[in-house]
Amino acid sequence: MTYELALNGYKGPLDKLLELVEEKKLEITQISLAEVTADFLKYLKKLEAEKMNHGLIADFLSVASRLILIKSKVLLPSLLLTTEEETDIRNLEARLKIYAELKNAQKHIKNLWSDYPKMATKEFLSGVASAFYPPQKVKRGDMARSLERILAELERFMKPVQTIKIEIINLKAKIEEILKKISETPKKMRDLRQKGSRDELVVIFLAILHLIKEELIYVEQETHFAEIQIARK
Repeated sequence: MTYELALNGYKGPLDKLLELVEEKKLEITQISLAEVTADFLKYLKKLEAEKMNHGLIADFLSVASRLILIKSKVLLPSLLLTTEEETDIRNLEARLKIYAELKNAQKHIKNLWSDYPKMATKEFLSGVASAFYPPQKVKRGDMARSLERILAELERFMKPVQTIKIEIINLKAKIEEILKKISETPKKMRDLRQKGSRDELVVIFLAILHLIKEELIYVEQETHFAEIQIARK
């Protein structure tokens, strides 16, 4: 589980998500996250338009996919998610709550540090410029060996660089695929999934919303928790 802090104007996905929740004065719940999903996606489009680095975009896409799952579940309570998808949703909510606590702690520490009366200083050294005074008789080789030991210790905690694999699913192609599948008989929403991946579910949901908006399909649900039927008009 990883966390992030905003530095020098940079906003990571958790920082932006927390900002959106706090702007609306909401508690951190799945319903609240569903409410700010549209604003988060709008911010993501802005980042893509500004051609931000791919690592940052990938981080935002990862969070965005979970937000769309949450939005889907709130709008369609009968939607069945995999155990992995349910876990991802709970993890995002938990991460955001912990991140909010970290931000509050950061502000508290910053306030304590800037509060002069509480700072421990030696007044007689206040006019002395900062400087580095190495121990006497230290050789260049000693410094090099010390640095090697420090780097060796750091390697124990540093994780190897991971390659991010992004599955690209074309929204237009998925819309055409759905229309073809329901051209003769209605289909259940789960029948539209091929790979069963989270990314595919997100694209299917967006495709269905588009088709509803264009009035090209009917969406029916007999009871509150029944499966959703999709038919062509």
